[in-house]
Amino acid sequence: MPRFSLIVATFGRTDELSFLLQSLAKQEMRDFELIVVDQNSDNRVQLLFDQSANEIAGTDAGGKAFLEIKHLRCAPGASKARNLGLMHSCGDILAFPDDDCWYQPDTLQKVDTWFGQNQEYGILSVGCRDENGRISSNRWWQEECDIKWINIFRTSGTCCFFVRRPPREVPLVFDESLGPGAGTTFGCGEDTDFLLTLMSHGIHGRFFSAMYVGHPCRDGFVDVQRAKRYGGGFGRVLRKHSNPLLFAGLVGFDFARAVLRSIFGDLDRAARLWAHGRGMISAYFSNVL
Repeated sequence: MPRFSLIVATFGRTDELSFLLQSLAKQEMRDFELIVVDQNSDNRVQLLFDQSANEIAGTDAGGKAFLEIKHLRCAPGASKARNLGLMHSCGDILAFPDDDCWYQPDTLQKVDTWFGQNQEYGILSVGCRDENGRISSNRWWQEECDIKWINIFRTSGTCCFFVRRPPREVPLVFDESLGPGAGTTFGCGEDTDFLLTLMSHGIHGRFFSAMYVGHPCRDGFVDVQRAKRYGGGFGRVLRKHSNPLLFAGLVGFDFARAVLRSIFGDLDRAARLWAHGRGMISAYFSNVL
């Protein structure tokens, strides 16, 4: 049984996926399985594997490849793909790297050491930085803290958390109505929901930003419609896990920032913030659960 199962849901990317695979081939700790869940309608991922086999596989001193890949196919939906990967996984520690992120050579070794030294935790969420070292996700103001309701939306990016496999009676599943490709108005939140479900069964989580995963900086609110879908994901998670106070606080925060952006003339950003807040409200009060 491998120490780690790394489950990568991929759609529409080849160069970025190749870079991730190269970073995994350079890991100092090699006790892991890699499960790539391919959601493309074409054959780009298999072609990548075929064309770059030597570059991404890596070899040990005896010339034996040490990066073996389970290549699965799946209909679109990040949560659906990760659930399929979970079904085929057998590692002690689970991780879900994005297809455009990368690991440092000592990432898995550091995570393994951390879990060995912190037996009381079942979740470790790390920092996220771009190629220039700038924080690109998990923008919480504390460098280290327990994961709680107040900070989970800022400390729980999917590519940045590692989960010790829980007992069989604890649900280990992503909500397939949430996240990219789900075909719903809930465009994010699958990562937060996944961790909250584990935490509701007594699994403790820790945020530790000194360790980090590489990921490019991207503005999640690229347009009004996407902002509304992201807000919808937040709203569904908050309704699903019954947290009306945090819901009210986040909606108020969005609307307050929208007003301030309007005053200072940034109408585009104001519109996206307003749409995000409206998306939260719509999803929170939806009867679809």
